[in-house]
Amino acid sequence: MKFTYHVSPNIRQPLSTQRIMLELTLGILVVLGYNVGYYYFNFGLDYALHGAAMIATAVVTSIVVEVAWALFYKKNPLAYLKTSFPWVTALLYVGMMGINKPLYVIFLGSLVAIVFGKLVFGGFGQNVFNPAGVGRAFSVLTFGGFITKSVSDVVTGATPNAVMEKLGWVITDPAAVSKYLTQFNGLSGLWTGNYVGALGETNTLLILAVGVYLMLRKIIDWRVVMAFLVSLFGFATVIMLAEGMDWWYPFFFLSTGGVMFGAIFMITDPVTTPTSIPGRIIFAIGVALLTTLIRVKGNLPEGMIRSILFMNMMTPLIDRIMDGWPLKSFRKHLVAISSVALVGLLGVALTTTAIAYIPPYVAPEEKPTLGDLIKFTEVTQAGQISIVSSTQDGDVLTVIVKSDGYAVLEDEHSEDPQPNEIEIKLNTATQTIVSVKFTDFNDSRIKKNFIDHPDFLGQFEGVSYVDPEASVDVSVGATYSTESVIRAVVAAIDAALAQ
Repeated sequence: MKFTYHVSPNIRQPLSTQRIMLELTLGILVVLGYNVGYYYFNFGLDYALHGAAMIATAVVTSIVVEVAWALFYKKNPLAYLKTSFPWVTALLYVGMMGINKPLYVIFLGSLVAIVFGKLVFGGFGQNVFNPAGVGRAFSVLTFGGFITKSVSDVVTGATPNAVMEKLGWVITDPAAVSKYLTQFNGLSGLWTGNYVGALGETNTLLILAVGVYLMLRKIIDWRVVMAFLVSLFGFATVIMLAEGMDWWYPFFFLSTGGVMFGAIFMITDPVTTPTSIPGRIIFAIGVALLTTLIRVKGNLPEGMIRSILFMNMMTPLIDRIMDGWPLKSFRKHLVAISSVALVGLLGVALTTTAIAYIPPYVAPEEKPTLGDLIKFTEVTQAGQISIVSSTQDGDVLTVIVKSDGYAVLEDEHSEDPQPNEIEIKLNTATQTIVSVKFTDFNDSRIKKNFIDHPDFLGQFEGVSYVDPEASVDVSVGATYSTESVIRAVVAAIDAALAQ
């Protein structure tokens, strides 16, 4: 956002601070509203309600905290809110948070954003750091791995930048590029927000459209936005050329990690950025450079907010360097801006010598180790057995059985242990077992590697179910799971013999 000041004699500006903050608020709400709708239409009402609850929690928390602050200092709360605008900080903060975050995380993050990012410095207009960025940094560092159970794990997948980080920020093979982009609905999906991400950061085109409106209304300074986007695009282009990639790469750089959200709503903050236009341009170039370096070499996939907070610290220094009458200092300002841009390009170019494509890790297949033979008739009878269904199709009898395994009999950490469900097919003409497979495996993931594998289940194929010596090898380390399968097979055999 842009505030214009004049020395006396003062002139009246057509846009008041209240009008500026109102239009900024509406712009943020448009972006957040889109994402709430996106989750509703793509994942259901629960997601939309949780997103709305996150927004409400952040806004209510910020307003309550500032009202309490006003009352403590014996100020009129309503008058204080009209000049403090806490909801703007709240909306910016929640826009940077993933929809899978619990409400208590949003509450604490909003609290930290308002108190430690804003009020301790004296309130609106006096804070050193961007308050929303402070709240987001606190939430990520403190609760980065926390997710809510109120929505499904479908929204807990890796972000585009997190996946790119694992690939070394370099993909040169066209097939690998296509495979990478496809999981996020292509480059167009990244620009239109057709993927899961932070509540306000995914739809790059919508954010840009809101930004254009705010620039035309002179709410934010277009020069700052352009300086940042052009710089980031340029730095990404250097990496692209050095590593032999294509033009998808710089456009990918602009569309992920909250870049457009930060460009429109964060680096345009007049309070925590330099006062002069040349200083703000240097600030924007610095954020772009740090974002690039943090992404490709900092082992942090996003980088945007950390870059903004770091450059917030540099604001007094930039103001001091760029001090002076603008017309007389034009050459100095031009040299300073050019020097920062050149240093950035050289720094990124040097960085490209230390990055390379990292092939995706493919875990080796874990095969079960088979131990001693165990006869069907020697299995212990511990655990419950229940036949779910039994259907005959020609000579093949298909029996589905629920059988208690490790989760029910031994696992003390399972909150809701469930039996395994197993499908057994028997040839009633030849009296042999056709196949055995799991239709629902509820023992631990580690046990699944030992038991739900062709090396173990394949032993049953072709075994005569009327042979009293019928047996299979035990899967070492999964005795309870092994016996749950054999008990299910025995139950299916009993059902076949009873016909």
